[in-house]
Amino acid sequence: MSDYEKLMSGCIRCSNCKFIPALQVKSQKFSSICPSIERYNFHAYSGGGKTIIGQAMLKGRIEYTDELLNVIYRCTACGGCDVSCKFFFELEPLEVISELRTHCVESGAGPMPQHKKWMESIELNHNPYGEPHEKRLSWLPKNIGLKEGFETAYFVGCTTSYRRKEIAQATTKIFDKAGMKFTMLGSEEYCCGSPLIRVGARKDALNLMRSNVEKLKSLGIKRIVTSCAGCYSMFKVEYPRYLKTDFEVIHTSELLDSMLRNGELELTKEVPLRVTYHDPCHLGRISEPYTPWQGQMVKVVSRVYIPVPPKVIRRGTNGVYESPRNVLKGIPGLELVEMERIKEYAYCCGAGGGVKSAFPDFALWTAGNRIEEAKATEAEAIVSCCPFCSTNLRDAIKERGERMEFYDLTELVLKSMGGRV
Repeated sequence: MSDYEKLMSGCIRCSNCKFIPALQVKSQKFSSICPSIERYNFHAYSGGGKTIIGQAMLKGRIEYTDELLNVIYRCTACGGCDVSCKFFFELEPLEVISELRTHCVESGAGPMPQHKKWMESIELNHNPYGEPHEKRLSWLPKNIGLKEGFETAYFVGCTTSYRRKEIAQATTKIFDKAGMKFTMLGSEEYCCGSPLIRVGARKDALNLMRSNVEKLKSLGIKRIVTSCAGCYSMFKVEYPRYLKTDFEVIHTSELLDSMLRNGELELTKEVPLRVTYHDPCHLGRISEPYTPWQGQMVKVVSRVYIPVPPKVIRRGTNGVYESPRNVLKGIPGLELVEMERIKEYAYCCGAGGGVKSAFPDFALWTAGNRIEEAKATEAEAIVSCCPFCSTNLRDAIKERGERMEFYDLTELVLKSMGGRV
């Protein structure tokens, strides 16, 4: 955390981290960017509040308590505060939250008990759900064999393999129908490490990441395709931050968009549906690569510091936003309508950062807010590109008794190709 000491001291408690930037606000009802502050309504829960906690912890002014841990982990680590802060300033609240959680774990205080259970499961079963590793490909359609020798690997991911099998099935059926040459890792596929790094278990995540890189290289993999936004941001952003990798990383939405433009994919069947698209945090703002920086923070006035030499600032603008929308627009009969908060200013589904397991009520509350925003568009269904978003939004739709449907992008593409899961 000491690397961020001067940035943390630059927080002026302006509260910009709590809302989408004023120029982007379309209504008061959907102006918040931070689920934590909107739900718990104390400054400590905001990005700025956690920045102040980090500074106090660094200076030895506070100690970990159960309530402090609740504040630190009642946060989806969605990066919304980070984008909003950088609209006016250039602080890095998401980096501070990550370092604070890492400090929690390394000091022995964190993470939450529920997180520790799936940390143990990842070590024993290579997935956080306690599922048998040998059943990782139990979803695989009978007519699709496990091929070897190709340089493109579909990295299925734990949640898609064990909880959202329909996404894996739709993805592989699309690839098979399009004649795409790809392989899957099968028994060699372990958790990408996203659940670990999000709750601060960085050392465990790094060990897993090193192991995965070695396996992928030994198998001759050059390109990784993933339908999980969490896996995507790990391979795209986190792996290169800590390890030397040279894999091409692509999300299924990007690949489908490219295949449509190149005539490798034909969508002919009408899907008469009015939909709205939910941007997953890890496919959107958090998927923007992190550029390493070596320099000094130089004081300009009072608590204002500037980086010398200048930093490349992650503003969330270079996430994957257009590809899924392009694919939806390419489906005959389908109408896309947008919510108020989209792209780098999208509101989180509520499932990330370990919240779904440790604070399920908060996760569902957040998803309920997003569903209200989706309903305001008069859409019949929500579409997204992440198994975590799929699970949490589906759970909230069911709990609230809503008539709205949820689809992963691949499910609608497969429908338009004349197939079904």
